[in-house]
Amino acid sequence: MELANGKPQIRSGPECGLARKPPEESTCFERPCFKWYTSPWSECTKTCGVGVRMRDVKCYQGTDIVRGCDPLVKPVGRQACDLQPCPTEPPDDSCQDQPGTNCALAIKANLCGHWYYSKACCRSCRPPHS
Repeated sequence: MELANGKPQIRSGPECGLARKPPEESTCFERPCFKWYTSPWSECTKTCGVGVRMRDVKCYQGTDIVRGCDPLVKPVGRQACDLQPCPTEPPDDSCQDQPGTNCALAIKANLCGHWYYSKACCRSCRPPHS
């Protein structure tokens, strides 16, 4: 195309001089890609039984922390960990509930996991024999 008397005019390929034709595409400066980076996993929150371990997950574009990474491929930042089973004490068949402790109410209120009631109501709170 060229302008003739202020109006655009279409010219054929040979009239334009194909050797001087600019490229149809060219590369340009592109910003760095968005990328997820993770820190190493933390220690498990429990030494036995099920705990949680965590890590930082951040989206970077070059050296800048940004929002723009694809959330569908975001790495997980927390996960369960289970290093080993917790030791269990064998039931003490000789244990007796402490007099004056309302163990029936402790069982109804689901208090057997509390340290006091697990000792004061050791017989009532004991799991049934299988």
